[in-house]
Amino acid sequence: MAVEYIFNVDNQFIIKDYDKAKTFSSFLPGVAGVDGIPMWAYYVNRGQGLGSFGVKDKNNTIMEFFPAHLMYKNIELQGFRTFIKCNGEVHEIFSSSSKDDTKRRMLIEKNILKVEEVNKTLNIKVTVTYFTVPKESYAGLIRKVDVENLDSIQKCIEVLDGLTQVLPYGITNADYQAMANLMKSWFDVFNLENNIAYYKVRATTNDSAEVGEVNKGNFFLSFSSEDNQLIRPIIDMDLIFGCNTSLIRPFGFEDKGLDDIYSKKQVPQNKVSGGFSGKAVKLDKKFTLCSIYGHIASVELINSIKDRFNVAYVEVKEEEARKLIEDLVDNTYTETGNHLFDQYISQCYMDNVLRGGYPLVFKGNGKNHVYHVYSRKHGDLEREYNFFSIEPAYYSQGNGNFRDVNQNRRNDVLINPEVEEFNVKQFMDLIQADGYNPLSVKGSEFTFDKEKFGKVFELFDKEDNNVKNILMGKFTPGKLINYIADNNVSIKCSYEELVERVLEYSTQGFEAEFGEGYWTDHWTYNMDLIDNYLNIYPDKLEKFLFETKDYRFFDSPVRVLPRSDKYVVTNGKVRQYGSILEDEEKCHKLNIHFTDTNWLKKDNGAGDIYETNLYAKLISLALNKFVNLDPMGMGIEMEANKPGWNDAMNGLPGIFGSSVNESAELVRVLNFIIDASEKFDKTVPIYAELFEIITDVDAVLNRKVNGEIGQFEYWDKISYLKEAYREKIRFGIDGKEKELTSKEILEIFKKFRTKLNEGLEKALELGKGIYPTYITYEAKDYEILEGKKNPVNGYQNVVVKEFDCVPIPLFLEGPARMLKSLKDIDKAKSLYNKIKNSEIYDKKLNMYKTSEPLDETTHEVGRARAFTAGWLERESIFLHMEYKYLLGLLKAGLYDEYFEDIKTALIPFIDPKVYGRSTLENSSFIASSVNPDEEVHGRGFVSRLTGSTSEMLSMWFVMMAGKNVFRYEEGKLKLELKPILPHWLFNSNNEVSFKFLGKTIVTYHNKSSKNTYGDNGAVVERLELRTFDEEAFEIVGSVIEGRYAEMIRQGKFRTIDVYLA
Repeated sequence: MAVEYIFNVDNQFIIKDYDKAKTFSSFLPGVAGVDGIPMWAYYVNRGQGLGSFGVKDKNNTIMEFFPAHLMYKNIELQGFRTFIKCNGEVHEIFSSSSKDDTKRRMLIEKNILKVEEVNKTLNIKVTVTYFTVPKESYAGLIRKVDVENLDSIQKCIEVLDGLTQVLPYGITNADYQAMANLMKSWFDVFNLENNIAYYKVRATTNDSAEVGEVNKGNFFLSFSSEDNQLIRPIIDMDLIFGCNTSLIRPFGFEDKGLDDIYSKKQVPQNKVSGGFSGKAVKLDKKFTLCSIYGHIASVELINSIKDRFNVAYVEVKEEEARKLIEDLVDNTYTETGNHLFDQYISQCYMDNVLRGGYPLVFKGNGKNHVYHVYSRKHGDLEREYNFFSIEPAYYSQGNGNFRDVNQNRRNDVLINPEVEEFNVKQFMDLIQADGYNPLSVKGSEFTFDKEKFGKVFELFDKEDNNVKNILMGKFTPGKLINYIADNNVSIKCSYEELVERVLEYSTQGFEAEFGEGYWTDHWTYNMDLIDNYLNIYPDKLEKFLFETKDYRFFDSPVRVLPRSDKYVVTNGKVRQYGSILEDEEKCHKLNIHFTDTNWLKKDNGAGDIYETNLYAKLISLALNKFVNLDPMGMGIEMEANKPGWNDAMNGLPGIFGSSVNESAELVRVLNFIIDASEKFDKTVPIYAELFEIITDVDAVLNRKVNGEIGQFEYWDKISYLKEAYREKIRFGIDGKEKELTSKEILEIFKKFRTKLNEGLEKALELGKGIYPTYITYEAKDYEILEGKKNPVNGYQNVVVKEFDCVPIPLFLEGPARMLKSLKDIDKAKSLYNKIKNSEIYDKKLNMYKTSEPLDETTHEVGRARAFTAGWLERESIFLHMEYKYLLGLLKAGLYDEYFEDIKTALIPFIDPKVYGRSTLENSSFIASSVNPDEEVHGRGFVSRLTGSTSEMLSMWFVMMAGKNVFRYEEGKLKLELKPILPHWLFNSNNEVSFKFLGKTIVTYHNKSSKNTYGDNGAVVERLELRTFDEEAFEIVGSVIEGRYAEMIRQGKFRTIDVYLA
């Protein structure tokens, strides 16, 4: 049977002969519900699928973690195994070395994986189902093995099934792989007398004076459809495999059988134990063997719940696991004429949640607390370089990188308006007074009002001092509920009600830390959060910008050095190395630590935290970016050791790289400030240091405009002002404020915009009609600073007196970002045509690559130059950036071009035989046609958790609802749905439906079968609105005003039928 890819009506993506198909890896989502403990689980399309699983991270793996290419090789022996003995002969199911006549399939659902073998030699069908356990006090993986008799004659068989290696709790994956022979000296398995194997090390393995006992453990248990008893676990692999240490053949089982194995003594010490169970079966129709591999807080806890485990329990949990995810993705319900596209949107939303988190909104005390669950720092078998982490707790949340979390929360408010400005507040708070931000964004923590303990303990049967102690410090909902569940603390309500009550009297805090380096692009995603908030709440603009005065500035203990410290000469070349420094003097003076969450304070760091409004915060951000323009005013300097979005261009900062991408984004911020300043007549207090640099920069810019100074002198003077400002705010700010009116800001920022646009026009000319993404510079003239060396690397410092611009090949990112700001559709179309005719466009795949060829570029630009062409960030189809570009086409009004391109660029529309994995799932990149290996052209690599999901959800919202859905005019809130949909996406009834704002089903009725855009497109003729109480309203025309618009935003309408003509 040839490899075949099918998507069925049950929303299963099926791969026939999966073990002969192109290799890929993926994962179960690791979502157990807010009332469950998550487990991570990765799978591949080899062996029996499930490749590695555990809790929290690689250091808590239960099945050994390998990178993808090793997992493909190792999984058949070190993964799950199924042996069936029939008529004295042992057959291994799912084995690539089996001589049996077999057909195999893999069936992929959002939260469930199945592999299936029809063994014609035995006339038996074996189906293995995997899912992680939802809504339980333990983290677990359920494995259900169904053995079906395809004959009418009873078969007497012995089934032996399990895992050859179960690592004990207390050993890290890295230690095991480096020192397994030593580590097994600590290994032991306990609790076999209760038919539950409990794996843990006897004591901590660190080579230190402090040694502790280990109580938490990993466990394995098994049961079958034959009876309700737990099956005795087989943990000693010597009994199964005998002298066959390769684990290829089960000599012990082949020679003697199950009775002999069970009659022998098992030795768990000084061995790497496994987890098998066996059963002799008289097979009439079907036999089911279920196993659970998991992690739990104590052996007593697992023993206390052992009576609940039976096949019925597994069936309930399977349905819960399926429903949990389907309920989660229902917020983006979509029904078009393409069912695969509809489910692709659901998958994108789920994967977006896994990186950015799912926002729970807790109401109380006049405010909304937003708490993101299910997020994690991502990593997988193909991203083995990332140390992934999923918090093993109720209400699980995780850390993430600023860019990742920010991007993947972009659409929160479009899907759940109750999120309101929460994400804007969090990520604007994390912007520093120098315009940079910390890398690591941690989960939220709360501080409880100690005067309100009585309000909380009303919900307990009695006061609990340990609960009180938890609430006395910084806490998370997971920490609180974990303690209650693990210690059987009696409460009078649900966990959810308790959390809501506690948070009602708590203050939420944002936690972050510097991490490493300052990327140039991180701040740019904040404008997306602002735009989307105002798309839903345009009536709250004034309050949003001016009236809420609680915005802070993150204060990092790592500073960017001035040019006199970071401009160096090495090997005869002038470079920018050693650009940032851990400021030990600052830490000592302010009594702070590098990993702390620190906020900018008044009184030069000794006073209270400084707070301001969003308008002033945006002024600070825009000013900081404007003074960072490069020597020719085209791009924003990469002056702080890190590049932008494309991490693989890591060498650019060293060769005076700058980014036009961020210049394009600065245009958006300046436009926003200018528009707001025109709309509102306000007097705004800003901190004195910011006031001074704004007025000083304005004065220098005036001299440049008047022709008194040239471009290089202008850049040099502005850079000195920037460096002096940074020195003033190094330890904090004075705290005094000075006032600027919005009209004064308007005049200054219009000049900034003019200067910036001049630079962008220069860049466009340099790129011959395509905006360059990066620009580099070479020191043409410089002077040695005698006796002065870089404090980080000791290189000789220099002063640069003149730069030459050094262009590098064109990339897709610059145009993708510029398209969002281009108001002129003719300019946008010209840019589109030039890109399509450039080497950025892959004419074989009809997709967009990251860049033109890099062959002639210096290796100093970064590791991308050393990568194989068409692979990773070098000239591949990097899905996130291609999707950002497609979204740019949509926002620029190039609708015909957009819909033509998505037919070959969107994952659900491409051939899975070429893509090599489920076309419901995104990849980080697709190997392009410049790759030397033609076999990989068009194939997706590195699964799912990318920013492409956020870009797709943004495209989905614009397609379904329009660009600007709510507006505020003449004191009235107005809603106008203006979908941008091609005729071919409507179903056979000429309808398209989607869930608007996470609550209301909107159905477009397009009786004319036209596109809904263009000069002859279908337009809205009338609307029918229906509440959840079945109250109906009809509106003639396309605009919903006032009370009805507000009710829709509040989620009070069940359906809206929109009739197009």
